[in-house]
Amino acid sequence: MKEKEWQKFAVQSVTLLAVVLIISFFFMEDIMKDNGTNGTAATKNMKTLQELNAVPSYETSVLSDEAHVKKRSNTYIQIPKSAVTTGAAVYMTNDYMDSSIRIVINGRKDNVFTTENIIRYNNGKKYSGKIKPGNKKDILGQLDISVSRLKNKKYRINIDIKTRKLYEPVLYETYDAYYISLAIPRNIYDKIVVIDAGHGGIDEGTVSADGKYYEKDYTLFILHELKDILDNSDIKAYYTRLDDIRVSKPDRIRLANKLKADLLISIHCNASDAGDNTAYGVEALYSRQKPAGSKLNNRKLAETIMENVADNVNNRKRGVIRREHLYLLHHSDVPATIIEIGYMSNKSDLKYIKRKSGQKKIAEGIYNGIMEALE
Repeated sequence: MKEKEWQKFAVQSVTLLAVVLIISFFFMEDIMKDNGTNGTAATKNMKTLQELNAVPSYETSVLSDEAHVKKRSNTYIQIPKSAVTTGAAVYMTNDYMDSSIRIVINGRKDNVFTTENIIRYNNGKKYSGKIKPGNKKDILGQLDISVSRLKNKKYRINIDIKTRKLYEPVLYETYDAYYISLAIPRNIYDKIVVIDAGHGGIDEGTVSADGKYYEKDYTLFILHELKDILDNSDIKAYYTRLDDIRVSKPDRIRLANKLKADLLISIHCNASDAGDNTAYGVEALYSRQKPAGSKLNNRKLAETIMENVADNVNNRKRGVIRREHLYLLHHSDVPATIIEIGYMSNKSDLKYIKRKSGQKKIAEGIYNGIMEALE
């Protein structure tokens, strides 16, 4: 191709590109005008729409069959697919602290959904419709249905269920129905532990001398490090809190007792009297309360956890201390201990409590203690 032809071709290409860009600009401008907004507002509205239509991180449905559901447990909930409508998706969340489950039907074509569509089975007995308070054979203690309209002219159905017992639910899907299998945790897990991050929310716990660091934060950081380990082990772990929220002492104990857990470990930070920064090291608290049906006593558990944490962080072993007046220890029906992982009033202890590497070490020490205690 000659030089003049190359120049002509280049000019045509640039002109074509410019025309495409201009058309695109006016096309987008028309869309924004139709939405009654400018470019910045359109972006904001898009995010808002995404937030409105977004479904949180629910558990994913598992393809299965009815026999599979019944084999896991003879207690389950059935939602016929005829009540869901084609194209809608079903999700589930589990709040075991409150023995409650939320089932979400996202993208239903109409807003007509009744309690008759929530069919419950308990040992071969079938229940549907509204909850009868006096009927303790019905696995549900509470059932609420709410409907919200989505931007795409479809509906989201929230089904909030409170069960009479604490179950481990799993959502299954078959060709004609969705099933929520409800199994008693003790029947499906060999080892169960409850991990408690002390304090939370407005209950800050102890504070460092400079007022910058709060116990509630670091017990939670350590819990998450421990969760990373336990969730990849053969031990089933439940957590009293995973966020900065206040959890009552009765609720913490209730979870462990309902689960008939093998262990309850409560993570705390220590502090000495005002002005004293010399105390340091790891200690554990226990009660002489006898755990029901367990060979492991509280003192032995406290010693095991304390020694493993102290060894792993290479800190002083302050020993175990009997505390009968502490609510968590006194009301626990399962082996329980409070592990004081270090002193926030001591510069050296606070230094490793603050560091992520130190938090990992503490979590590893607690895990090692759990494994030893469960042997």
